[in-house]
Amino acid sequence: MKKIVLFITVSVIMLMALTTTSFAQLPLRVVVNGDRVNFPDAEPFIDDNGRTQVPVRFVSEALGAEVGWEGSTKTVTISQGDKEIKIVIGKKDYTINGEKNLMDTEALLKEDRTFVPVRFVSEGLGARVDWDPAVRTVYIDTREKGSTKDDTPKDGSIIEVDGYLVPNDTNIVIVKAQESKIVETRMSINVLRPNFEKQKQDLVFALENKFGEDIANEVRKHIEPKKERWDYLPEKYIYVEETDQYIWIRKSQTGGISINVMVPGYVPNASEYDDVVVEWEN
Repeated sequence: MKKIVLFITVSVIMLMALTTTSFAQLPLRVVVNGDRVNFPDAEPFIDDNGRTQVPVRFVSEALGAEVGWEGSTKTVTISQGDKEIKIVIGKKDYTINGEKNLMDTEALLKEDRTFVPVRFVSEGLGARVDWDPAVRTVYIDTREKGSTKDDTPKDGSIIEVDGYLVPNDTNIVIVKAQESKIVETRMSINVLRPNFEKQKQDLVFALENKFGEDIANEVRKHIEPKKERWDYLPEKYIYVEETDQYIWIRKSQTGGISINVMVPGYVPNASEYDDVVVEWEN
């Protein structure tokens, strides 16, 4: 009996540890007015003071601000309209239009990039900032409250759908392809559904947690040109070396984008695609 209790206790502890690790490894994201900010060469991180540090140029430009740098004093200047923020690397005090303010952390240089605490900069420019720990996402919004543009709910939760993590409020489609011998999972997003840009973000989020950031970014770059219903999207195959499987992005000339995750080990062959060529409408 004691051995059974001990086994159950150890199993629960291991499950909790694995779950915690899984969530801790979710990518850190920054979303400005509903659009995710991409950091091509230096990723944001959480510093020792619990503040999200971001490469200043990318976030500032997403907010419509200009960035200046004075090397002799290690001062970064962020300007937007009639507002000007000055932050000195390694110091907690900063100024907004000449008025001194104090942060609980400091800006720093890392990987040849200037990193600043995103909350202090964004709020200094008049934006609202929310942090969602469940999906490790900073939401920055400069729009008036009540704006109908991309008013997506952020209830702070994520769910698992057929092995993929997605925000609880997502409206993308993910289903197991039980009827096919060569397709493992079918996914779809559609211009005609609400919040198409968020659908793309949620799709990238799901793929990133399953196959890694490089694969997710490759998918994102391919589907990004699809903005309107009749925009043409060519076909593309993306190989995932770690799992030995292909992601097949179907060509689209309508409102939908279909993504098929093929079974491991399957090599694309046009003559063998008969059971998946039938149009899977979104």
